Amino acid sequence: MTSTKKIPPIVQIGAWVLALFVFAVGFWHTHLGLKEMKPFGSEWGGLVIASIVLLLLLITYWFAVNGRKMALIFYILCGVIFFVCNLNYFYPAYMARTLIKEEASALKDTIDNYSGRAAAFSNEKLNIYQQVDAYAKQVIFQIESNHGFGQKARAALNDFNKVAGSKIPPPNDVELTDQQINDWKVQMDDYVTRWLSSNAGEGVLKAKEYYEGFMIFDDLKNNTVHILKNIAVDELNIPLDSIKTNQNVIIIKETVETINSGAIKINEGKGTKTLEILPKDIYPNASRIGEIQNTFQTIGRKINQISTWAIIILCLFIDLVVPLAIYLLLRKKEDEPDNKSLQGKIKPTSF
Repeated sequence: MTSTKKIPPIVQIGAWVLALFVFAVGFWHTHLGLKEMKPFGSEWGGLVIASIVLLLLLITYWFAVNGRKMALIFYILCGVIFFVCNLNYFYPAYMARTLIKEEASALKDTIDNYSGRAAAFSNEKLNIYQQVDAYAKQVIFQIESNHGFGQKARAALNDFNKVAGSKIPPPNDVELTDQQINDWKVQMDDYVTRWLSSNAGEGVLKAKEYYEGFMIFDDLKNNTVHILKNIAVDELNIPLDSIKTNQNVIIIKETVETINSGAIKINEGKGTKTLEILPKDIYPNASRIGEIQNTFQTIGRKINQISTWAIIILCLFIDLVVPLAIYLLLRKKEDEPDNKSLQGKIKPTSF
């Protein structure tokens, strides 16, 4: 004869309270994890979906505890949904600051690397080119201002010839027609382009594009790198709700776009894939924190880190381990009588 020990009522009540508590935690953080997705076109759409999953979970869990094994399958499916959505909230919320700091540091290193690889101009050549370009513009400005080739235009042309090493003669006519002025614009632009092409460096096919890319990285190195350094050591917490409007995140997003713009220019100038374009599925990572796809892509890249596993284990514990443990303790055993409460009120068959 076998005997079964009944679970004390206080323990049963405590177990059910604990189960309801973890279900409530899973429900609310499922809503938060779905906010970025905006189901039904609203942030509160996640609350509707979370409510549907919660109700199905409670019903199937109760039936599973009372001996309906088929119900356990549906409960586990609901628990998996809670786990995925909870992970999409807990991981970004806990790791947001770290991910932003890491991305800022990675972009700083990318700028340093790309700037070095793009540098075909020495400081001396760069200064000369800027002078050549400035004097050429000064010549055109004087011609257009006076509608002719006066003393100031001649002086500017003389300066241009000295810096560029050219021998462009001034026109004999002091007054110029509109067509002649336009011809001078084309001629000066052609001389500047030819000077740039001959001094841009080995392997440069399109000097203008290459120079524009070079200047983009020069500007990033001088004006953006120190900002990224500050972001990389910033210890301020960033609420998940304000990720997309956070100033640091905006700077990172703009920096990624600028880096890619510079890389495209360099590649066009070289005629080869000299610099890699930052992949869109990774950069900018900071501006996509909270999106389910981005969360799991990031987890995949950082799966070997303890912090990543800590959050995964926490979500598993709350959404699956605790309820399953309670289920194993409270479930109806095979030798226990059927729970009549599932059958409603039983009418007597005889009087």
